[in-house]
Parts: sequence; C-alpha cells; structure tokens
Amino acid sequence: MKELILFPKHTGIWEGTYTRIAPDGHIIDKWKSKLTIRMLPDRKYHQVNEYFWEDGHRECHDFGVCQFNEQGELIFDNPRILGKAWETNNSVVLTWEYKNRPGSKLYEIIDLIGPEEKHRIRVWKWAENDDFQGLTMIDERQVATEEQIDPQFWIDLPERRTNGLPSRSDA
Repeated sequence: MKELILFPKHTGIWEGTYTRIAPDGHIIDKWKSKLTIRMLPDRKYHQVNEYFWEDGHRECHDFGVCQFNEQGELIFDNPRILGKAWETNNSVVLTWEYKNRPGSKLYEIIDLIGPEEKHRIRVWKWAENDDFQGLTMIDERQVATEEQIDPQFWIDLPERRTNGLPSRSDA
C-alpha cells in the first residue's frame, strides 16, 4: 500500500480565488472559494468546496467521502464528477470529467509553495472532445488546519449542499 505524503498536507481550510480564463486570454468568471478538507481513517478523504460570487450567488459542493486505492490514487465518483488524483514528486495531479458534460476532461496540478506550505497554487486545463476550453487559475491560503475545523461544519453540511443543481463553476 503506497504511503500518502502530500495529501495530508492539503487538509484544513483553504480560502482563495478562482479565475476562469478563455483560450484567448480574457476572464470569463471570477469567484471566491473556501475548501474544507479532512482525512479519515482507512485511507478516506472528504472535501467540500464552497464558492461565493460578488452578486451573492453561493454554491456548496460536497464531493463525499472518497477512498484511496492501493496505488495511492484518490478515486472520485459522485453525482457531479468521475476522476482520480495522485501524488507526484511535489504536486498532486487530478484528471476528471463532469458527468453532465459528456466529452469533458479536466487536468489539474496542485502545488504547495512557501516555506510553511500554507499557500496553494492550482491550475485546471479544460477540454471538451478535441476542443481546448481554457484554464482556471486558483490561488489559496490555508486559514485553518484540519484540527481547527469546527466539528459543527460537518453536522450542518447536509443543509448547505447545492449538489445536483447546475453550477456556475463548471460552465
């Protein structure tokens, strides 16, 4: 069973900004984010992404409890996405597709930077069939460790979810 080195460093609460960029370089959309991530016993992982737009629109996407396989790959298979993530030398790499967008494919690289590794930089590359759809750049700072996540967050989560609704973040 492959030891997980990088994934545990990505737990906690991360706040930042997503910037969606078209292939010609113009900004399509921009929103604030708050990601809450925890590792659970038996090589399980739970991530919740909350998004906030300036016009007051909010979304809360719960990716559910996901399992790592023997090779250390994190498998996502929920109503919204199908994909996997794995550790490389210093980066976490993901590939996934949106289930409601046949032919979609996203490629992400996540890196921790700075001496304390409390700053994350992420890039999504979007493709649909044979068409490049642009990039999403994400800049995040850790604002709390996993131990500092309020346990009430997980209790209140079912009332906050927007799973199943169309999302601005994957348009």
